[in-house]
Amino acid sequence: MMKPRRSSLVSWAMIAAVSLCNTAPAAAQDSVFNFEVTPFAAYRVGGQFDEKDGDSNFELNDFDAQGIMLNVRANPNGQYEFLYAHKDTEVVSRGLFVNDRLIDLDVEYFHFGGAYLFDGDSVRPFIALSIGLSRFDPQIEEFDTENFFSASFGAGVQLFANKRFGVRLAGRVFTNFVDTDLVFRF
Repeated sequence: MMKPRRSSLVSWAMIAAVSLCNTAPAAAQDSVFNFEVTPFAAYRVGGQFDEKDGDSNFELNDFDAQGIMLNVRANPNGQYEFLYAHKDTEVVSRGLFVNDRLIDLDVEYFHFGGAYLFDGDSVRPFIALSIGLSRFDPQIEEFDTENFFSASFGAGVQLFANKRFGVRLAGRVFTNFVDTDLVFRF
């Protein structure tokens, strides 16, 4: 029997709650934010696990993802970044089961890092690095939930409509370190 997907509901509720918060104190006097709250929706491409000593592999399907970022100003061009991301996906197992079985999988990231913002007024390119924990929760009784060390690199641009509201367009690559001989590519 499949477990209900409560984590997805929690993710959306958290995004909605933060979106409704008053961000009036967030802007500094000179239009540079002291902190930024960024709920996000994304499309993530799949990844793959390969069995270390065999022919089996797991391929993750492409799915949408959502999450939230909190950036706190460290200096005029630097920010600390806290990131939570959630993805409900499906995994196709090849060679592990008699039939290539489809497995529901929840993937969550809890990361801390930093961002460097290049100079600009209403347009600010940035790069970001983070490290943290990734949580893989297969929705099947034969497998347990596992936590792994992970890292990410992102780049993009912040577009400011005014001194209190902006949009962030970005791409990010996550790498999960499953064990010493295997790296999951996502």
